[in-house]
Amino acid sequence: MKKDNIDFDLPKNIKQIGNIDEKFKIYMEDYVFSYLQQYSKEAKGEEVVAVLVGENYLIDGNDVLFINGAIKGEHTITENGILKLTENSFKYINNEINTYFKHKEIVGWFYSQPGFSDYINEEYINYHKNTFKNPNQVFFLSDYTENFCSFYKYEKNVFKEIKGFIIYYEKNDGMNEYILNNKPKSVSLEKEKFKEKDEKLMAMKRKNLPQKQKPKFLEEQKKLSNIFGSLSAVLFLVCFIMGAGLIQNDDRISELEQKLLKLDKSYKYILSQVKDDNVKSVFAESNIKNSNDLKTTQIQNNTTIIKETTIETTTETIKEIITETTSEIKSNEKTKYKTYEVKDGDSLEAISKKFYGDRSKIKGIMELNGINDPHKIYSGMIIYIP
Repeated sequence: MKKDNIDFDLPKNIKQIGNIDEKFKIYMEDYVFSYLQQYSKEAKGEEVVAVLVGENYLIDGNDVLFINGAIKGEHTITENGILKLTENSFKYINNEINTYFKHKEIVGWFYSQPGFSDYINEEYINYHKNTFKNPNQVFFLSDYTENFCSFYKYEKNVFKEIKGFIIYYEKNDGMNEYILNNKPKSVSLEKEKFKEKDEKLMAMKRKNLPQKQKPKFLEEQKKLSNIFGSLSAVLFLVCFIMGAGLIQNDDRISELEQKLLKLDKSYKYILSQVKDDNVKSVFAESNIKNSNDLKTTQIQNNTTIIKETTIETTTETIKEIITETTSEIKSNEKTKYKTYEVKDGDSLEAISKKFYGDRSKIKGIMELNGINDPHKIYSGMIIYIP
């Protein structure tokens, strides 16, 4: 519903995004814009939808849309390859409007599609036309990975982009309360709790040690934890990659066994150096009382150099194995897939529909072929079909 309000005071604290259409201005409150961006990022690459809430005004004969609320899409379904709001979604949305945004109405909807920039599936255009039928209800498209966002709407039965909008800064109690009550559980807070608990346990352990042993205990524990933690993680990764290689190509068993033997020798060597370091450190500590500090420092420095050199050598060995094995596995993987030669007029959506009946494999095709932009394919290009 439009509100004819000639004397309406427009916000003064604003930031303009793009070139503004004087005949149809869009004002989006900063809390709403920030919430939608954060909502998209927390989905970790998945598509999400939300409903936009606000008011329409007619000022000096021009349409002005104010968006001062956003409600995330709950109870959604995927149908014909697109994400849709259901009857239960709208029940939830209307309940939230009555709770946080009284006297406001649905003025459009938001859709986030990470990795696809300004590409719009035709199905989403039809969905907007059939679901958001008010002429001034807008479609807000966003891709935070490409730093892209833009508004669209139907005008004279043509779906067109609205060039630019305005972010305004104003007190927004409704949106603020909605964000606070719908904030996802913070992982960082949980981590802090565990960290605090670990620190208390460590403090209790330190109390049971003689005062002179505290620095030595902490230093050695930190060194060993870092070394073994790093080696364990890297060894697990190497084993996983080599396992994948064995499954795909039995002919490489012998070669991979040789690489594993080489890695095993390096691993044993670094363990021996760690043990030697402990022995030398204890020796150095016992001689501190009877020898000068310079000699002890030289022993410890030499030990550190040996250990760092050993770690560096082992790391290079691991990197070499990972690089060689990964490149060969990737090369072997692609031989499993069908190939397709791109023709004039082809798009990734058309190719996905040709092989799978819908657009669901667009991302898969892009990832397999290293395509960053869905629009940048050309006639004669050979692509792999997952």
